[in-house]
Amino acid sequence: MKGPNIVETHLRLATSDDVALIHDVALATWEPTYRDIVSQEQIATMFEDLLSIPAITRQIEQNEGTYVLALQGNTAVGFAYVSCSPDEPQRYKLHRLYVRPTDQRSGAGRRLLEWVEQFVFDLGADELILNVNRYNSAVDFYRKLGYETIDTVDVPYREYWLNDYVMRKQKRRDS
Repeated sequence: MKGPNIVETHLRLATSDDVALIHDVALATWEPTYRDIVSQEQIATMFEDLLSIPAITRQIEQNEGTYVLALQGNTAVGFAYVSCSPDEPQRYKLHRLYVRPTDQRSGAGRRLLEWVEQFVFDLGADELILNVNRYNSAVDFYRKLGYETIDTVDVPYREYWLNDYVMRKQKRRDS
């Protein structure tokens, strides 16, 4: 039984009608997530490239990947963005998973990630990989949910460097 202040989180695939909802969550999460990790200039550049209204619209309309929304009522509390590797159809990559700071530690992120895992494994993926900044507290979140670090990389991005772990979760094989 749910208490009076518990709101059910509903997960669904996003469409081009949801660009503003995704962007709104991104605005609430991006800068607080990275302010102590990278420069404000890098935050602004990457946000414009990846999470501006035109960028999200292009990603959805050109089927570059799939966005998943986490909603509580009519409010978007988080989103994920995942795509299939063009060269390895059994490998999917989680590019982004963000939950509003006010909704973190509510279980919404875990539900969102588990939904994405089930979605890609149902599509035939053998593994889900992701890059996460080595100094991002989300590293512990992913480890707790069964992800292993498979590489440490420094990826050039314009005039910046992304100091990441590459993490992976493989589809569970039932014996």
